[in-house]
Amino acid sequence: MPLLFRTRTLLLITILSTTLLALGAVIAGLLYRQQAQVSRTVRETLRIHREADALEESLIDLNVLLINRVEEVEPLHQRIETHLGELNRAEHTPELKELLVRVENSYVEYRHQFENLPDRTSADHDSALKQTAQLLNNKTQAYCTEFQSKSESDVDKASVRHGQVLRELAWGIAGLGLVAALGGMGLGFGSALVWRQTMRRLQIQIRDAAGKIGGELPTLVLSDSGGIRELDAQFQSLVGRIEEVVARLRQRDVEVLRAEQLAAVGQLAAGVAHEIRNPLTSIKLLVQGAATDSPGSAPLTREDLTVVEREVLRMEQTLRLFLDFARPPRLERRRLNAVEVVEQTFDLLRARAARSHVSLNRQVPALPIELEADPELIRQVLLNLALNALDAMPHGGTLTVRVEPGPEQRVLYRVEDTGPGLSVAQQDRLFQPFFSTKPTGLGLGLVISQRIVHEHGGTLQAVNRVGGGACFTMDLPG
Repeated sequence: MPLLFRTRTLLLITILSTTLLALGAVIAGLLYRQQAQVSRTVRETLRIHREADALEESLIDLNVLLINRVEEVEPLHQRIETHLGELNRAEHTPELKELLVRVENSYVEYRHQFENLPDRTSADHDSALKQTAQLLNNKTQAYCTEFQSKSESDVDKASVRHGQVLRELAWGIAGLGLVAALGGMGLGFGSALVWRQTMRRLQIQIRDAAGKIGGELPTLVLSDSGGIRELDAQFQSLVGRIEEVVARLRQRDVEVLRAEQLAAVGQLAAGVAHEIRNPLTSIKLLVQGAATDSPGSAPLTREDLTVVEREVLRMEQTLRLFLDFARPPRLERRRLNAVEVVEQTFDLLRARAARSHVSLNRQVPALPIELEADPELIRQVLLNLALNALDAMPHGGTLTVRVEPGPEQRVLYRVEDTGPGLSVAQQDRLFQPFFSTKPTGLGLGLVISQRIVHEHGGTLQAVNRVGGGACFTMDLPG
């Protein structure tokens, strides 16, 4: 190789390497600084949201105690003021700052009214306590809820921004890789004149390395004079490094899968905790009220025990629903009449439909239609869809269930209502876990129903009817 050519090649490689290194350092620095700033914003926003959630929970507890005429609430006052202090020390947007000022002012107004309550022996005491509780609920708690909603929106925006930064990081790395690739192509083209005779051997080694990424292939060893043997040894080292990278990537895939599983478990646990917290709070307040040694305390009454029983049943129902969500259904298939399942479902719905002034209408063929399925689970899906339809028609309407033979010996169930129908946002998230439009809904009914239908080899879809209302179609194999 001529000395002049080698010198020029070395100089070109040095310039290109230095340029790429500087470009990579600049891009990495900019993206790291941007990522750090976004991460700080996300952490601060999450901290504000957690404090707002704790503040709202304390206000709810305080309001429940005041409604039950429990006035020894100084620990709750201290807890609320602690949360307010933490929120004041955080960095807020102007809108959040304004909402926080409203929360604080309304709470100061409540404390003033609470501390100036008439004596307990006064005839005006109970009415003044009730007005104080209403002030706490209608103003302080309402402003806190608005503050929490805005902070949750800020969390979403921060998460979106975080995703944008990650995408920018990916594009930056991709751009850097593209520049490196183009530079490598240029150097390769320039060096091809000198290395033309060795290119074939290099291609063989590169294909061998690529094969090792896809699977275990025997290593191709070249034997030639000194320079080529040294180059072959370097490529063997490169092959070993590629294998290490592949092993790390596989391990990372396992870790990502484990993280996704843990995230799903965490979401499920958070949902359980959220749903059983309110019943436990009610039971705790009743028990604490009966167990206190204050002169006004009284043992649990029949009404209190009824409340305790109702809340326990509510927690039991919640846990049963989460268990149904967590474990796959066990099918017990047998031949059944598709129309009889509709009749059995209507028997369970008539009382509820009568209270809601909803008329039940079934449209079935004259000839029986049979399918092989689990009757209990199919009835569970129909009942869930029908109850959702009744909830969509609180002021009356018509609930129609159709049974139709489908193509290729399939059976179609259509559950139709005359309610307001489904919005675009609802259609996009209809079958997502924990999404519900009901104030007390868990957002698992449709998810479990869809899973049951899928286990039967069918599909569950929802559309808006032309004349108004929604239509859920369950398509099952016959």
